[in-house]
Amino acid sequence: MIIMFIIIGTLIGLVLGYKIVIAYQRKKTSFPQEFPQQVASPPQNSSYLEDKIWYEAELNFLFKFNERLLSTFAFQNVIQCIAEAAHNFLPIERTVLLMWDKNSEKFTLAWAIGWEHNRSQESLTLGKDSISGFVIHNREVLVVSDLTQEPYLSKLKKEEYLQKAFISAPLIFKDEVLGVLHVCDKKTAGPFTQREVSVVMNIVRMGVIALQNVRLYEQASKRAVELKMAYDELKEMQDKLIQSEKLKAIGQLASGVAHEMRNPLGIIIQGVAYLEQIIPPEAKEHRETLSMVRESAQRADKIVISLLDFSKAAKLELHPEYIGPILESSLNLVKTELKNIEVVREIKEGLPKVLVDKNKLTQVFINLFINAIHAMPGAGKLTIRTFIKHLEEARNSVDNIPESSFKVGEKVIVIEIEDTGVGISEENLKRIFDPFFTTKSPGKGTGLGLSVSRNIIIMHKGIMEVESQVKKGTRVIITLRI
Repeated sequence: MIIMFIIIGTLIGLVLGYKIVIAYQRKKTSFPQEFPQQVASPPQNSSYLEDKIWYEAELNFLFKFNERLLSTFAFQNVIQCIAEAAHNFLPIERTVLLMWDKNSEKFTLAWAIGWEHNRSQESLTLGKDSISGFVIHNREVLVVSDLTQEPYLSKLKKEEYLQKAFISAPLIFKDEVLGVLHVCDKKTAGPFTQREVSVVMNIVRMGVIALQNVRLYEQASKRAVELKMAYDELKEMQDKLIQSEKLKAIGQLASGVAHEMRNPLGIIIQGVAYLEQIIPPEAKEHRETLSMVRESAQRADKIVISLLDFSKAAKLELHPEYIGPILESSLNLVKTELKNIEVVREIKEGLPKVLVDKNKLTQVFINLFINAIHAMPGAGKLTIRTFIKHLEEARNSVDNIPESSFKVGEKVIVIEIEDTGVGISEENLKRIFDPFFTTKSPGKGTGLGLSVSRNIIIMHKGIMEVESQVKKGTRVIITLRI
């Protein structure tokens, strides 16, 4: 009985299974597949691999190109970088970069690689009637596979580096044309590809931004220099005004002191002269004392006279004079001091006359000669130089007197007195015209020589300047009108 139930169940299962299989087969054949199976990854063909390799190389190249552009703020370096980038990345024979000048409406050669004219940047000048002019007029990249097959370009001026195939890209920042980059003649077969054109366009875009950055940097640097010059000029003007007021105050004080001192000094000198007459020659000790008193009084009197010269602008007696004879006569007055000093005369002959006070100018030259001699205690060389000069910049005296100003291009006579002495330190050089300032030992100088000399030159509407280096020497430069 049990066996019979098992057999009947098995038969029923087979029948049901068969029906299910038949139904499944019918369903499968009546509904065809509408969506094909999706591929998990793109086919690894040669075109795909070439594109992948190219774009990776281009991305790496542009990244390094940008780094190089950002590392420089020099115009010429950016120009070179743009030209070299195109030449190094693309398989081409030569690269030519032209810059456009909107004022002259001309191109000039900025950089070239693979073309013999790169040795001279002035060897190429082109106008709008050239292919480069056509490119900037259209403001678009020009791609030519064969120049001989482009009749619309035949009427333009032929540029010798554009021989057959080339890419010409304009450098444009906003609406301003900066230049044109020419990429010429492929080394490989076939015309330029779209990928190669894209590289040139990217180089040009990045290069234009770099050029504009350089321009802004140069403008900012120039502005900074101008501001510094304006500040220095303002500070110099302030220093001159302070110096002028200080000299006026010292002059007034010196004038009063000098007048008060001359009377007692005169009595002392007269008293010494009287005592020298009544003291017998045998009293040597007394006579030596009187001699010391007389020398000190005379020295004090010279200081007082210098103070008076410094404090008052004595009226000049101006006459047309040659500078050469005045220098020679002044030199003769100090020739006894020129023991171990070589004198070099570079006095130009045929110089025009100058309207001067001969005696006052002699006083200036003697002061300068003595200063030079004292700066060379052992030995040295004293050079006296005169020449004509056309001023390259406007000049004015220390007091900013309008009548004492010199115009650009004005013809003047320059006198230079130069020594090979100990020189003057930078700190002391700022004070050399201050009254009573001296670097000489006590008893050797009053500190008024240069102040008086400069005042005399100013009275002549001239300029006195001093240049010096420690252990190398000093040069005094006097500029006078002809």
